[in-house]
Amino acid sequence: MSVSLAPAVSAQLDEGAVAILPLVKFTFPEMVYACHFGGRDHVYSGVNYKRNRWLASDGFSGALGNQVTARTLTFSNVPTEDSDDAIGKLETLTYTNAPVTISYLVGDPETDQVLGILDTQFFEINTVTYRQDAVDENGLRTVTVDIEIEPIARRMRGTTAAKRSNEEHQYDNSSGDQFFKYVAASPSWQTTWGQVMR
Repeated sequence: MSVSLAPAVSAQLDEGAVAILPLVKFTFPEMVYACHFGGRDHVYSGVNYKRNRWLASDGFSGALGNQVTARTLTFSNVPTEDSDDAIGKLETLTYTNAPVTISYLVGDPETDQVLGILDTQFFEINTVTYRQDAVDENGLRTVTVDIEIEPIARRMRGTTAAKRSNEEHQYDNSSGDQFFKYVAASPSWQTTWGQVMR
């Protein structure tokens, strides 16, 4: 499947002057939370992306073949009064394997007008780590949250065809699939190798 860019995006890329606006959206069972690098809230496609919470990203990175590409998103963990701030109350949310969508918008740097989407990538949350740096000479410290995300298809990580359960296979495929029905019993089956004299 090939996806073509919007004509306005292609024209701006050809011109060579672009502004890239990365957006990240978390879809937790309890709520949807979205943010970006900018200094003010940004509404795109009906979603309000909060400002100044997302500090750093690994940028565009990926791998070919069956290698899993983990990426880390770093967020400020400074306490906030915003009751809708998911980062501040992450431990109260069901975040393991929650879907994450990262989109890169292209804009005109002279007008700040958004022209369209350059790329969209889909992930799931793998791990969450909380960091506190040492206190500096001014008595301040950096408090951050690192969220490691991996591609949606990472369910295959750590599994082999011989060890997968029927339930895992049904989750990835069809609920009625019975491909691994006998996987638990098959190691005890007697196997005869070579010629058999009868």
